[in-house]
Amino acid sequence: MSDDDDRQRRLDELRGRVRSQLEEEGVEFDDDDTDEEPDDSDSSAGLMDRIERRRLRVARRRALNRERARKAIEQGEDATLARLPAALRERAEEDWVRNLAVLLVVVGSLLGVSSGMLLVSSDPRDLISSPLFEAQQSVDLHGLVLTDLDAQNSTGGEPVEGVQVELLRLDDDTSEARTQTGPDGRFTFTDLPRKEMLLRVTHAGNVTIERTLVPGDLPEVTLTLRVGEGVDERDLRTESGLASAVQLSTAIAFLSLVAAGLGFAGAMEARRGLRYRRTQWLCGLGLFSRGNIFFGPLLILMGMALLMVARPQFLDQHRPYADE
Repeated sequence: MSDDDDRQRRLDELRGRVRSQLEEEGVEFDDDDTDEEPDDSDSSAGLMDRIERRRLRVARRRALNRERARKAIEQGEDATLARLPAALRERAEEDWVRNLAVLLVVVGSLLGVSSGMLLVSSDPRDLISSPLFEAQQSVDLHGLVLTDLDAQNSTGGEPVEGVQVELLRLDDDTSEARTQTGPDGRFTFTDLPRKEMLLRVTHAGNVTIERTLVPGDLPEVTLTLRVGEGVDERDLRTESGLASAVQLSTAIAFLSLVAAGLGFAGAMEARRGLRYRRTQWLCGLGLFSRGNIFFGPLLILMGMALLMVARPQFLDQHRPYADE
């Protein structure tokens, strides 16, 4: 291949890339543009001049399109539709655009129904009882016993050694384990089952302390001895959030189902082609159906965009009907 042929091939490739880029920007080429022959194919300056002239034509066409949109708006045409590219405006009256929009909205709503039914039929307790969330079979219980604070004498809060600490089963009131506090006032029970138990702390001359708890729910239990008689009882068991989780999941499921139903209603309105705004409102509410988290709403949103293009197909967008 000669140098001239190679140079001509590179110039043709460059012209092809420029043409493709301009076509992506929405430029429509006339016959005189496509048949235009270069004055000097061997000159890079000549090629740059042609590119510059083509860019000027693009700018003029864009200015012309803006002027056409402005005049269309002044004549009463919808502003959104007037600003659409010419290729989309030409397809605004084609039935397949509205039919495709209906299909996208229906599919997105179906995904919302499936997600809602899945939430209704699922039980969080099944998930919690699965091996992934299985609780430990045995746990340790740590605690600390301190003296009562005396604000007047600025005393108290010291660890107490030799305090009797006992764990009792609530179901049969039998002793599970027993120990004493060490010099640092701490005690530890190891290898305890995760069952409701009663922790009893006794020390001569002080009020007996009883705490109902489940070993493993608290990292450490801190107890304060007070001088006197009687029993200090408290329940340290934490409330389960399972009931609230079930209620929230059920509420979200019914919201998804209702939103999916509104999405179906929007698709039916779009198929009838009577009222544009009502159709878009119903489809917009259908976005809350949460089909596959975001995939279903994305399909509905794409359908709404196509309905915007097909807006002239709705009967209420024609002035004779709107004035009635």
